[in-house]
Amino acid sequence: MLQLKFSNEKKVLVSEARKKTPRQVVLDGIQNQVELLKNPGFTVERVRYSKGAENGNTRQSISRPPQAWFWKSANDGTLLMEIRYGRTVVELQGQGMANTVIAGKTNADAIKVLEQIATAVKAGELDEPLEAARIKAKHRRGKSE
Repeated sequence: MLQLKFSNEKKVLVSEARKKTPRQVVLDGIQNQVELLKNPGFTVERVRYSKGAENGNTRQSISRPPQAWFWKSANDGTLLMEIRYGRTVVELQGQGMANTVIAGKTNADAIKVLEQIATAVKAGELDEPLEAARIKAKHRRGKSE
């Protein structure tokens, strides 16, 4: 008999290899928010597919501004924000607790807060809330784990 070594490891599918990690999804979103705070006319290139009658599916590139994670408080005008995984709010303090971050009075203050959060994400300090948000977003789309 041949002297072979075996492994239980399966080949990674192309679709799995292309998926972003929850950290990367949030870091991309933070970068978009920083650009939006610096330049209100900032847009992101998106790809849309539409069904054509003759050619099948067609691919279109469109530019749209990202959905803002920040807004001004009605009480005193401070900037407030929520960190998001796609459209799902990341529960930084845990479920049922306040997750709105007070970002300061100016856009520069909000950028500093976003950079602080990006540093925590890169260091892995927010992996548990990010994973919970990923699962919640997956259930929202109707896909099971």
